[in-house]
Amino acid sequence: MVRRIAMLLSATLVLATGCGVDEDEVVRLKEGSDLSDTPYCGSLGCADPFRYCAELFLDFGRSPPLCVVDNICDRLECVKEGRTCAVFNGFPGQVKCID
Repeated sequence: MVRRIAMLLSATLVLATGCGVDEDEVVRLKEGSDLSDTPYCGSLGCADPFRYCAELFLDFGRSPPLCVVDNICDRLECVKEGRTCAVFNGFPGQVKCID
């Protein structure tokens, strides 16, 4: 019985946190750009005070929290035409496309 409850709770957690990204919000790297110089966030945020923690909304899902700079959208483009890359504050923040 305990095993069934544990499995049910695990499945619920996966369903609740495993939501994909809406295709209208997807960003991708511009040609010639990469994120190789972008460190992951720690539990307390970013060591560099000029970077902040944010998830990128990519076509395969959200990225792990990365330490990005304010102009991260200069390196990204929206998959859908007519949308604009935007950065939303929070911990972690979100980088996605909006109308």
